[in-house]
Amino acid sequence: MWRGASRWLEERKSLLFRVALVPFFVALCYLFDWRWLCSVTTTVLVEISKALGLPMHQIDRDMVELGGIPIRFVVACTMVDAFFGSIPLVWQTSVGLMRNGLKLLALFTGMSLLNIVRLEAGFLGLNVGIPWWLAHECVAGIVYFCLLVFIVQQQSSARRADIALTQFHIVENEMNSYCSINF
Repeated sequence: MWRGASRWLEERKSLLFRVALVPFFVALCYLFDWRWLCSVTTTVLVEISKALGLPMHQIDRDMVELGGIPIRFVVACTMVDAFFGSIPLVWQTSVGLMRNGLKLLALFTGMSLLNIVRLEAGFLGLNVGIPWWLAHECVAGIVYFCLLVFIVQQQSSARRADIALTQFHIVENEMNSYCSINF
């Protein structure tokens, strides 16, 4: 009984610590120059928009014009700040650096693709007359909620895997002690 309560308390402390790290990781993100990522995001969106028939034109490395409306891409438009904020939440201390690194690479790639879809959906909406707050901000809210659900699901899966591994080691230790008593 106490072992379960102690484990529950440790998990809560770990979660609070991870959540407390999120703002520091986001702040760390803003210490870097992400102009290259803003430029890549801008270029990709311009090409997709042209393919979809939107009247979008690139007027600077990180700026477009859509139907006469100038739009500048900043760090938040790349979701790299959300990626950095998710690092302490998805990092698994029970696996190695390489596995965590590959997981983060996959997460960054997925978030980048999702971000392109998010922004393009907003531009499509804006182009047909939907207000920016609805076309962009509401879509962003849905995407960030989906990211939160994904992180919670990942943590839940990781926790189940850790519990299964712990239970395996407990059974293994009990079997070893049982076998040593009988020999």
